Amino acid sequence: IAPGQFFTLGNSASDLLPAYIDYGYSADLGDFFNTDGGKLALACGSSEIDSATYEAVKEGRSRQLTAAQPPDYTVNDDQLNWCEASNSEFEASNFGTPGADNDCTPVVVGQCNDGGTMRDAVLPVEGDLIITEVMPNPAAVSDTEGEWFEIKAIHAFDLNGVGLDRAGDTSNPTEISSADCIHVTAGSYVVFAQNADIAMNGGLPAGSVLGTFSFALVDGSGAAPGDVRVMAGANVIDAISWTSTRSGKSHALDPDVADPIANDNETNFCDGMALYNAMDAGSPGVANPQCAGTTAGMCDAGGTLRPIVKPTAGDLVITEIMVNPKIETPAGQEWLEITNRGGAAFDLNGLGIDQIGTTRIPDVIISAACLSVAPNAFALLARSNNPLTNAMLPTVDATFGFGMSNTSGDVAIVDGATVLDQVTWGNVSTTAYDGRSLSLDPDQFMTTANDMITGGSPPVLGNFCLGTGGYGDMTNMGSPKATNPQCP
Repeated sequence: IAPGQFFTLGNSASDLLPAYIDYGYSADLGDFFNTDGGKLALACGSSEIDSATYEAVKEGRSRQLTAAQPPDYTVNDDQLNWCEASNSEFEASNFGTPGADNDCTPVVVGQCNDGGTMRDAVLPVEGDLIITEVMPNPAAVSDTEGEWFEIKAIHAFDLNGVGLDRAGDTSNPTEISSADCIHVTAGSYVVFAQNADIAMNGGLPAGSVLGTFSFALVDGSGAAPGDVRVMAGANVIDAISWTSTRSGKSHALDPDVADPIANDNETNFCDGMALYNAMDAGSPGVANPQCAGTTAGMCDAGGTLRPIVKPTAGDLVITEIMVNPKIETPAGQEWLEITNRGGAAFDLNGLGIDQIGTTRIPDVIISAACLSVAPNAFALLARSNNPLTNAMLPTVDATFGFGMSNTSGDVAIVDGATVLDQVTWGNVSTTAYDGRSLSLDPDQFMTTANDMITGGSPPVLGNFCLGTGGYGDMTNMGSPKATNPQCP
């Protein structure tokens, strides 16, 4: 047997071998166990070369070691690394790949295959996605084939393990399960539908449906609203409801108010406009058109629409950053603070949180409500707005989806192509920085005074110093959304 070559053994007589068997041991082993599993071993004399157990046997289906990585004599000891053959039929009604690479990847809870490498699936957290459109009553095909709803990704995540659900029924969420990572990039749209077949679902765009559900979307009424929600475990990531539905018309969220708070208000939705088949109107898998009567560049100030007020040069200053918190995960404890040093209030709406020099699209702050920052007031931007995962920060004004490097990095607030303020730092990975913010001296609250933190050991911080005093659950030290102490 050459390196990398497969060798198959079967209970065939040596003179009657089928094409896929290399060695026939006839009746020497007896029958394999078909129920309750079994064990096979190869030995040289009394020395065992390898062994493997098998279970969960299904007639006509081989058990295969994962194809997500090269075969290994320790990997095959774990039943989680085995799966049922499903794609390759080597003879009538029998599936498997005798003598060739295996073709299945087992679904391991919490993990997925990313281009041949198993990794942990990245579940979305609150603020990572928005439900932007729903079709409860299609006209071209039946409800059981043509219902769908759409989400927009604010930050990147995986759909593996995400649950699709209705709050108003007794069924468990429909969980999206795949051996491969179903990765969703920031800014993209995803459709979930009753049927993924475009010949059956009314012609939803090819490739837009990344998950299916079997529950019914109801038309809804004032007394019994329709609803749908997206879950991650027991956590509700986003949910919407509606009290009426028109046949062949989606409920489409106005793009000017595309945030997970604004979509709680049914008045921010309107009927789908363009036909995606001969009878149904909506925009599945793409951005929604503006609803009639809305105005771009406006925000809701306590029930009154007004123009968004942008900060002018020098008004917005980054005054504190938590680069190296105790927990650094997508749902972790990184944050930055900005201060309004101007003479008038400005809004965060439409500003971007960015890392200059990367190809990543800035995380634009989207909100139907005006996110106003008064003169000398603070705003807090964080990886997570969940107090259970962000070390109990004060109220977070907006979230961002990228991680801040501990060895060298930067963060910036931008308005389109204009950089309003940016802070750059060197190596802040040593224990001296662990769990402590980089706090700008209050005498230096200027965009020209916070540009560079050298870092290193001992710390060289320029006009910054290490945060002091605990906040929230006392895991980290700093003064988020509060006046910084004077630096020594």
